[in-house]
Amino acid sequence: MQNDTLPLFPNLKAAVTEMGITRKELAGALGISVSSLGRRLRGSIEFRWNELVRLHALFPDTPVSILLERKQPNMHIGDCKS
Repeated sequence: MQNDTLPLFPNLKAAVTEMGITRKELAGALGISVSSLGRRLRGSIEFRWNELVRLHALFPDTPVSILLERKQPNMHIGDCKS
């Protein structure tokens, strides 16, 4: 899986990289299409309950809540308003 495909979920990125899983393989394991997986990874739609159960089966040693912990956006000084 490419490094830039999981910007919202760095822990999931690390787990799939460690296992050498492709995007197609991950989608298949979750029972969804590659395009549906892409929408979930971009945060456009949420993962469904059955997909979370399958994700846990793939990575039983890591809680799903940790895998899907979202990356905090970078804050710049100019982003804060007084």
